[in-house]
Amino acid sequence: MTVKLDPLDQMVADYSLVTNGYAGKAPNNPYPMLAEKRSTCPVMHGDILQQHQVPSMADYMMTGRPIVSLFRYKDIHAVLMNPADWQSYIVGDGFGAAVDNMLLTAMDGSEHGAFRSTLQKPFMRPQIRKLIDTLIRPVVMNDFVDKLRPNGKADLLREFALPFPIRAIYAYFGFPDDKDLLANLASWAIQVVAAPQSDPELAKITVPQSMVAGQSMYDTLLPVVQAYRARGEMREDILGYMMQAQHEGQMFTDEEITAYIRMLLLAAGETTTRSFANMMVQLLENPDVLEEVRQDRTLIAKAVTETMRRDPTAGALGRIAARDMEIDGITIPKGTAVLLAITAANRDPQVYEDPDRLWLKRPMRPLLSFGFGPHMCMGMHMAQAEIEVALDAMLDLPNLRFDPAFPLPEIRGLNLRGPDAIHVLWDT
Repeated sequence: MTVKLDPLDQMVADYSLVTNGYAGKAPNNPYPMLAEKRSTCPVMHGDILQQHQVPSMADYMMTGRPIVSLFRYKDIHAVLMNPADWQSYIVGDGFGAAVDNMLLTAMDGSEHGAFRSTLQKPFMRPQIRKLIDTLIRPVVMNDFVDKLRPNGKADLLREFALPFPIRAIYAYFGFPDDKDLLANLASWAIQVVAAPQSDPELAKITVPQSMVAGQSMYDTLLPVVQAYRARGEMREDILGYMMQAQHEGQMFTDEEITAYIRMLLLAAGETTTRSFANMMVQLLENPDVLEEVRQDRTLIAKAVTETMRRDPTAGALGRIAARDMEIDGITIPKGTAVLLAITAANRDPQVYEDPDRLWLKRPMRPLLSFGFGPHMCMGMHMAQAEIEVALDAMLDLPNLRFDPAFPLPEIRGLNLRGPDAIHVLWDT
């Protein structure tokens, strides 16, 4: 008999499936290995993810295409800044089919430019900063922190980091406040992301599951979109914007809006969860730094960017050569994919002094953790705002510390990095 899990428990299970899949056989701390690769073979023939049985960002479906892995900041930055020669369509290989190949991250050239121009307005920084006091902080405080505070303890992953970004961004989408609906959509989105697996037997389960999840998302979202339009009240949220926007002179249909919203949901919660969780582990491991930012809240934004640099969620990206290219004197033939090791670039000593150190006043370079160039993550300003508000709330929990009754959390995974739990205590 199949036991149906509580929606939050299902989210945790799906989160763990992604973590396990993208951890593969890699060490929990991959940074010494990545440093060795960066210094001895910065342009490496082969796929560093596949070598550790992690689903490849450059060859999701294991077709055997040639792959080169890059580890230096300058090489990766150059690829991301040249989308004409280094194309993104291979990003859709892994789970594009589950969403009818409607993926902004897998579009190239004018198609990508046109869609991004149409869709990005509600995600631009000025618009998102307006939401901090009207939406994000009320969700963080009223729905979560105020309820957790009297308990004096929590698993920050399960009880806060997983649900709060979903509650906030889904409210901004314009969805009804239905906890089961939101949790189901979030779980289905994670199941789509979990489709690529290096274990063929597990992939026989996750790939069909992702197809069902993608269809379930569409079937659930379409009535939500139709009901929104029927009400006729176009609010300042994403659904309201899309119902009034034009793409190449045409208004969006409900079916098109549903497909685009489904696409956006794939990155609308879980990556923020992991970024917040990774940040909290790093700060709790470095109590002097945690105290520094507690005493000076102007450092909150720096704490977010520095922890994302030092231990990013998205550890790798994939691109493919549109023509014969050359990197550091090595020819990369047309049709060769490149695996961009963001984790290695973010600790490149040629760019970051003392790169392993958690240093809030570090002179920052352009951050690669959200990607870079024309394909930079469209939701980055929302993620940053959510994490900043959440950290501010955590800093008000007196004497926040790891709970000694549980093992210390470890951030793991060669890609989509994150801890399995974060058990903490605070004084009440």
